[in-house]
Amino acid sequence: MRGNRSYAQVDDFVDYREQGVWEEYIQETVVPLWGAAWQLKEYHRQLKHEFNGRRLETLSEREKQVFLGGIDPRRDKVYRRNSAAKFYKAFSGAQVSDLQSWLLSEDGEVQTEVTVEVRDPQFIKFSNVVHDQLTQALSSQTLYQEWQEPRVDFDSLLTSPDQVRDIVERLYQSVLDFVVNHSYPTFYLCSLNQTPRRFLQEAYPKFDDTQPLEREQFGLTELEWQNPIKPGTEIYDSYEILCYPEYNPNNRGRSFGGSIVRTNEQIWSYFSDYSTRTFRDVLSTYFNNVSNLKQDYEDRVANRIANVPEQWVGRNFSIYFNGLSAATNRSDVEDSKESIMDLLDQAAPLLFLGLNKITYMSDGHLKIKQIGDGFRL
Repeated sequence: MRGNRSYAQVDDFVDYREQGVWEEYIQETVVPLWGAAWQLKEYHRQLKHEFNGRRLETLSEREKQVFLGGIDPRRDKVYRRNSAAKFYKAFSGAQVSDLQSWLLSEDGEVQTEVTVEVRDPQFIKFSNVVHDQLTQALSSQTLYQEWQEPRVDFDSLLTSPDQVRDIVERLYQSVLDFVVNHSYPTFYLCSLNQTPRRFLQEAYPKFDDTQPLEREQFGLTELEWQNPIKPGTEIYDSYEILCYPEYNPNNRGRSFGGSIVRTNEQIWSYFSDYSTRTFRDVLSTYFNNVSNLKQDYEDRVANRIANVPEQWVGRNFSIYFNGLSAATNRSDVEDSKESIMDLLDQAAPLLFLGLNKITYMSDGHLKIKQIGDGFRL
């Protein structure tokens, strides 16, 4: 199959047959990301419950630092560099509702009632999505059960922005440790989704030995589509398309593997250029080289899709078929010299690498969509 290779030749690739490897992956990669996301989600919930809508004058001096710490009314840019108020606003949405009114009142120009608010910034929305997806992942497996919600000391976090920064840093580092760009286990799980068995057998020579683990723990199943190949034949088995229930349009469900894939796609989306710039801009204030992770990955695997039809790369496309005859335009199917197997072979690298996914199936039609920069679930 063109463009494929065996990962048995890749140094340090995950030993996907070993249950202990996956226990370690969950404990050391999935749980830390889930835990940091939980802490930020819970901290924001308590912050909103405690302060949203309160009058500034009712806050203690210690509490006011969350909303005013490091603000200098005498400066054109009132937020000092690395000020507590600037940090809390960016990462937790805590701010004075009408900062201009407060500045005027500080100058004695006007007396007005000032309140504080806690909004839902992009970073908190991202933390919520990651937490919810990984909660589903952890709940869908039995390999590692010793995961529990970490403690959140709200009073301590309230008075120490450095502690909140530590959680933010752990979340960001955990994202980089988890994402398919840098994690072979995550890459392996994503590569199984919506990929023909033949392609997986070539990539992973011991793949057939892992079926109980993949099905019982990861949730791998068969894509339900109108496969025109004769059942019970060797070629039918070769072109069986495997997937997670979340990616089985005609029979959706939940699974560990599918939740991992979804989390990776959400991370790509938030770190993309298409996403609200506020997200990466905020991270770039505190971290160096916050990049478009999806673009980085595409650049890295570009040589792996060299044989994919150019008009398919980075685009949506369809495969139409009647019997075994297939084409990318419905009107060309009858006279096509290509088979459904030929076109699946050509599409397989995009599906295996997680750059495209099958989103719609009907009699004689597979719709294959690019995993876009603006992907949302």
